[in-house]
Amino acid sequence: MTAKRLSLSEVFDSGPITPLQIQVYFLCLCIVFFDGFDLVVISVALPKIAQFLKVGTSGLGLAVGAGQLGPLVGAMVLGTLADKFGRKKMLLISAVIFGVFTIAIATIHNVPELALYRFLSGVGLGGAVPNALAFGCEYAPTKKRATFTTIMWTGMPLGSVISGFVAAYLLPTHGWQSLFFLGGFIPLVVTLLVAPFLPESIEYLVRQGTDKKRIAKLINRIAPKLGADENTEFIITEGGVQSKKAPKVSVASLFAEGRAFTTACIWALFFFSFYLLWVLIAWTPTLLKKTGCSVQQYSIAFSMLHVGSLVTALVIGRLMDRFNVHKVLIITFLIAFVSVCGFGYAANGTFLVIAAMAAITGLFVNGGNTGLLALCTTSYPSSMRGSGIGWAYGVGKVGSMLGPVVGGFMLALGWSVTRICVVNAFVAVLIAAIIFVMKLQADHVAATKPVSQTVGVA
Repeated sequence: MTAKRLSLSEVFDSGPITPLQIQVYFLCLCIVFFDGFDLVVISVALPKIAQFLKVGTSGLGLAVGAGQLGPLVGAMVLGTLADKFGRKKMLLISAVIFGVFTIAIATIHNVPELALYRFLSGVGLGGAVPNALAFGCEYAPTKKRATFTTIMWTGMPLGSVISGFVAAYLLPTHGWQSLFFLGGFIPLVVTLLVAPFLPESIEYLVRQGTDKKRIAKLINRIAPKLGADENTEFIITEGGVQSKKAPKVSVASLFAEGRAFTTACIWALFFFSFYLLWVLIAWTPTLLKKTGCSVQQYSIAFSMLHVGSLVTALVIGRLMDRFNVHKVLIITFLIAFVSVCGFGYAANGTFLVIAAMAAITGLFVNGGNTGLLALCTTSYPSSMRGSGIGWAYGVGKVGSMLGPVVGGFMLALGWSVTRICVVNAFVAVLIAAIIFVMKLQADHVAATKPVSQTVGVA
């Protein structure tokens, strides 16, 4: 008797979104929440940390930049390990590392300790976020992966918005240390939720091929009408080609089989996008304080920067699924250029104007960054998706590491808020140009190959 064959793409594309999938998306969103919370906590607390350590804010630039080395290591190493040993295990390990060492930041006495604990907490953060996005993407319907990737990424701006308002209350009343105690406690609690409720990646289980009963049980929770059982032969298709066992994944595999151009462009995009994002995130509170804003005002204005990104994250994935992904991103980053310039000129205006421009800037800078994450998740086969996102995220963290250093250098030179914003805004134009080149390449491939053979080009 011939065993029944069932493709995983058929499973996820055969019906409506199920409670199990929603559960996966929500838990992955909670994990991404760490990233947003962390971004705001360190940025809003930076002026107070500088005062506590009795150093200039520009002197913390290297410490904050060095703290981005941790996510770089975590994203590259733990992302690759997740492709080999399972996403759930790596997510749990990453969340615990992040929580423990975030709490440790509250105990610092000098700049080297700040850099060390930021590095170690960053290792956990860098391992958690790319794996969460890759994991959630694998539970999404094929034609809606960009949409669900960006929905999960709303955890980042949501964490940023919430932590900004929390910081506005805690910072003046309980001190900067309270932010890190809270910021470390939350991921440890979320880990307790993830452990019992988050299933393993079905694609990972199929590639392992050792627990068909467990696979069938998960599939029947998603598509019960397909009647999967432990005798079913489960298959994975990538670009219309069956892929049963996972190949050995390394950084070299990201450049093999026609992926070199796409990978190189994605790495460049992540580097410059994260650089621009972190120039704003790391120094916006300090820049606004320089214009005379109070602690409460620059905390709230900083939160508005992420309110805009929350709105975009809910929209841009849908636009990318419905329209040309490159055109959507090009338009987004060109408007980001205008908005960053506008934010710089508005910095000396009234608080309401500053808050409004912060929201508009976040709408397009963070929105474009979110779109790049969606582009990355759909650019690699499942067997190397964790590695692909991890390495791209890691390269982006190099840009994040450079952003605070460059921002600190510009502040040390005495540059005005307007000048700093306008100069850095041109990075958005460069990003749009790279995406345009990617579009030309994709159009060329589509024109010279049959649709069924167009594989490996984002």
